[in-house]
Amino acid sequence: MFRNLILLISLFLGVSAQAAVWTDVNQWSPAYEARFAEWVRTEWRVDFFSRKSLPNGQSNPYYGMRVDCADAVYSMRIVFAYENRLPFVIQDPTASGKTLSNKMSRWDSQSEINRLRQFLWFMYETVSTRSLPNDTYPVAISRDTIRSGALILTTKKNHHSWTVKEILPIGVPHLVYNSVVGSASGYGMQERQSWPNPDWVFEGEFSVSGSAGFRYWRPESSLNRPVWEVPGYSDEQYRIPLNKWVRYVQNRLALRQETDNQMISRLMKTTCEGFTGRVTSVNEGLAYLKKNSRCMDYATYDTYSTPNRDRRIFDDFMALRRAYREVLHINGGNQLSGDILNQLNKIFPAITQSAATETSKMGPSASNAYSVCVTEYLPGKRIDLAEFKRRMFLGLISNNPHDDSAYRWGEVRGPSQRARTCQSWDPWSPDLTQE
Repeated sequence: MFRNLILLISLFLGVSAQAAVWTDVNQWSPAYEARFAEWVRTEWRVDFFSRKSLPNGQSNPYYGMRVDCADAVYSMRIVFAYENRLPFVIQDPTASGKTLSNKMSRWDSQSEINRLRQFLWFMYETVSTRSLPNDTYPVAISRDTIRSGALILTTKKNHHSWTVKEILPIGVPHLVYNSVVGSASGYGMQERQSWPNPDWVFEGEFSVSGSAGFRYWRPESSLNRPVWEVPGYSDEQYRIPLNKWVRYVQNRLALRQETDNQMISRLMKTTCEGFTGRVTSVNEGLAYLKKNSRCMDYATYDTYSTPNRDRRIFDDFMALRRAYREVLHINGGNQLSGDILNQLNKIFPAITQSAATETSKMGPSASNAYSVCVTEYLPGKRIDLAEFKRRMFLGLISNNPHDDSAYRWGEVRGPSQRARTCQSWDPWSPDLTQE
């Protein structure tokens, strides 16, 4: 009897020593994909990792996870799979033909929620935007295939991704995402209700092989297989001319049209969010620079530089400018409110002329009653969206983390002495011919 007891204990310890991250008892199906979409629409939010407690008062088990853009994409799928006892399986980016899954047993001695957190951290160190093409596939343009839980991926050149929280009734994506993070970054994510610039999304390779655009999750049976063999695969989005891409896709996804006021307000809000979000990002770089006077290596430079962020803000300014010009062309702006017209004219004082000509005519823009998005970018220093746009379009805004605050925010023209001395990578400057 004593021997049998020892045997039972040994078997129990053997099972415990091989504990999976979680045990999956369900399987992915159309019904679970629909539940996943609804969960993303209602539960996936910018404070998913930054709120300490849940609405029911319980502590947030995911609090304190710091994610970049690809981490956010994978986290969305992992957390839902965990909470619904579904398998999570992806192609192992470190070993050809292998997979990684929730059946990993590296953290046996820990509680289940701590195993999950360890699994998430392991994934953050393993996956990236480069691994996403192996775990997803391009989809057709419809509300059935582009829905909550999908994602947008750029080409390798720009290495960025967004999760699709929802496709709004106007056919525009509500995106939740994050950017490169450093040790001082917060736990919150970002969001936008507008289109990324397709020229940037597909830059360098507008084709299936570029892997950019809208994508969805591969079933386990389609991992380690050519993408065209995945059920639901479509190359439709690569057959749309880039200069018509947004209009075509939005029209296909829209249930109703937005008014001119709604469109301009939405685009202005997106541009403002890019501007205010830049403050935190630049401050992290300035804090690092204050403590570390030596030249940065590539990894550190990449963490604290802002070329892609600045490019996205510039693209948002240009999208707002094009929308305003189009509205004026169609109806003279007679559907816009007086307040919005005054705000637009402060940001774009020469809208009928080219962006380059307008920029050359703009002087410093002080905040007034028509200012939008007045923001404290440095202690005691505030500017509005119009002044930030002027500095950015003049090429004064620096994305080089070797520059100090005056250069980063365009108070003076760079580069600084340190920026001239130290190596830099992937600098960006505005292209005002992008009308």
